[in-house]
Amino acid sequence: MILVIGGRSKIGSALLGELVAKRVAVRALIRSGEGAGSFPSGVEAATGDLADLDSLRTAVAGVDRMFLLCGPTEDEVKLNRNAIDVAKEAGLSLLVRSSILGSDSRSKATFVRDHGVCDDYLRQSSLPHAIVRPNLFMQNVPESTIPSIDASGTFYVNAGDACISMVDTRDVAAVAATVLTEPGHAGNGYDVTGPKAFSYSEVAAALSKAMNRKITYVDVPDDAVSNALSGFGFPAWLVGALVNLYEDYRRSGNDGYAAQVTDTVKRITGHAGRTLDALLAEHAAPPSV
Repeated sequence: MILVIGGRSKIGSALLGELVAKRVAVRALIRSGEGAGSFPSGVEAATGDLADLDSLRTAVAGVDRMFLLCGPTEDEVKLNRNAIDVAKEAGLSLLVRSSILGSDSRSKATFVRDHGVCDDYLRQSSLPHAIVRPNLFMQNVPESTIPSIDASGTFYVNAGDACISMVDTRDVAAVAATVLTEPGHAGNGYDVTGPKAFSYSEVAAALSKAMNRKITYVDVPDDAVSNALSGFGFPAWLVGALVNLYEDYRRSGNDGYAAQVTDTVKRITGHAGRTLDALLAEHAAPPSV
C-alpha cells in the first residue's frame, strides 16, 4: 500500500488518480474534520497531521511506500522531518518526496532553501528514497495569472526576462506514480520540467492567442508585488517567500537553473510533457456535459 501525503494538492490529487488507475492500494492522509469525498473511488482515508507523530504512525501502519508533499508553510522543514522520521521508523521500502527544481540548502530563496534542507535530511536518513524536483507549476498561469489580468489586458509579475520551464502538475504526478510503482528508482533524483522554457512575455503572447485579445506582461518591482500580496491578506512569511522565489528566477535569467529543460517526463512516463498552449486550450474549452 502507498500512503499519499498531500493528496489535496495539484500534484497529489493527480497522483491519486494515477495510482488508482494502476490498481494500486492507496491511502491518503487527511486532517481531522476533512472529508474524503473529493478523492477517487478506492482511496482509503487516514486522519492525521504532519505535526502529530502518533497520527502519522497510525497512518503508515500497513504501508510500504510513501509519497510526501508538504504544502508551503513556515514549518515546512520540521513537518517534512517528522514524516521522514516516521517512515524510517516504520521501515518503509521507499519514500518519494516532492521537492523543487534547484533545491539547495544554501539558496537565498525560502522555498528553494527549505526544500534543499529537507532533501539533505532525507538523503542522510538512510531511508530508501527518490526525490522529484518539479519546476514552477504551469497551472499557475490559468489559475493565478489570468485572474490578475486587468481591464486593459495587462498583468504584472516581478519576473524580469527570466525564462522558466514551467511544468504541468499532471506530468509531475505521472512521474511520481511511475517512481512509486516500478522498481529501480531508489536513490535517484528527478528534475521535472515542461518541454520548453519561456519568459512571461512569451506567456503573454500565448495568452493573447488563447484569449483572442492583446495581453501584455509588465515587469514590476518586488515591493509592488509584496504590497499587493500583503493587501490580499497573505501572511508575511509567504509574501517574502513568493517574492524572493521570483528574485531567484531573475538571477537564473534566461539560461540558468530555472530555464533548464529535461526529458524526465518522456523518459519516465513514455509520453511527452504537456505544453502551455495545450493547457490554455483546455482552460478555454467549455466544460463537457
